[in-house]
Amino acid sequence: MTDPKLPRVSKAGAPRLRIVVGGYLGLLPAGGVTWDYIQYPLGFHELGHDVYYLEDTCLWPIYQSGGSGDCTGNIRHLTAVMKAFGLADRWAYRDVVSDQWFGMDAAKVRDICASADVFVNVSCSQFLRDEYRAIPARVLIDSDPMFTQIQCRTGDGFTPGSRGLRDLVMAHTHHFTFGENIAAPDCLVPDCGVTWRPTRQPVCLSHWPVTPPPRGRDALFTTLMNWSAGKQLDYDGRQWGQKDREFRNIMDLPARVRDVPLAVAVGQTSGEPFPAAQATAAGWRVLDPQQCAGDWRNYRDFIERSLGEFSIAKHTYVAARTGWFSCRTACYLAAGRPAVVQDTGWTRYVPHGKGLLAFDDIDSAADALRTVMTDVDGHAAAARQVAEECFDARRVLAAMIDQLGS
Repeated sequence: MTDPKLPRVSKAGAPRLRIVVGGYLGLLPAGGVTWDYIQYPLGFHELGHDVYYLEDTCLWPIYQSGGSGDCTGNIRHLTAVMKAFGLADRWAYRDVVSDQWFGMDAAKVRDICASADVFVNVSCSQFLRDEYRAIPARVLIDSDPMFTQIQCRTGDGFTPGSRGLRDLVMAHTHHFTFGENIAAPDCLVPDCGVTWRPTRQPVCLSHWPVTPPPRGRDALFTTLMNWSAGKQLDYDGRQWGQKDREFRNIMDLPARVRDVPLAVAVGQTSGEPFPAAQATAAGWRVLDPQQCAGDWRNYRDFIERSLGEFSIAKHTYVAARTGWFSCRTACYLAAGRPAVVQDTGWTRYVPHGKGLLAFDDIDSAADALRTVMTDVDGHAAAARQVAEECFDARRVLAAMIDQLGS
């Protein structure tokens, strides 16, 4: 497929494009998910583009309604978020149950799409109706490398009853991925017949003010995670799993670093439950994710109250050497919080060693945590520098748009 030739975007901010962004802002109300998706329309808006957010996933609004199919909570959440970020009149949500649009009406959505230059489909979230397919540049953001490509190759769905992704992937003109190590000799991600271009998580730094790292007994290395976001996938004679597989490898870490308090807030989507009692006995402080990050404000406050982040990655990201890097970790760095996170291959591309440290096993995890504790303030300052250099939305999104015209 021929790439549309769009005008380049310079650092001076010209020209101005009409950009439509799709994601899961309304469907999933959790604080971290809100930041994952809002920083795309917000970042394009801050670059001076004419940006709109459309949510048309064809998924039932089950996460706030107890499975009833009532989207009232979703609309309330989305309305509040878009107003808080200055985008109150620039969103629309299509409810698959009632077939109604909320926010902007259907006629306005059609008009916007008819004049749009770029459609950005974050996390393969949007159902591609004809009006979206008619937008000249259709950008797919693969935020789940290897899982996306396995489903594209096999037609297998990530969740029971879901459809394969191949048709959706092929309907886009440009394909970007958080798998920064893609196409490297040790990366096992299949290409699916398209050119995957590395990208990173955009962070709107002005919304992540830097404060001094906390001190005292409640100053913790924290993280928020989903224990098992979905079923394991079978591909190429192997099973590709979730964080539950990797966490067990570092379950005994608190005993290695008794002077470093470690805490984890764990959500549950599917599979066997998180062994909270075992984790507590091993020395982890187990936190309630709803209290820590029930909405986007709580999520940011939780990160700011943390001494830093310690986190694993999904087994699939590690085993496939994807080079994936966490949206959540990028936010910790932006807040000036050091991060010690598992290497998926990202260490080839992102500066590390000060402020951001990598580990491969329980021994290197313990060493990295001890290193941060020798100079917390120095690592905190370095963390923000990494965010400014690598995850600033102005750089990440401008670079993406620039590639559409290459």
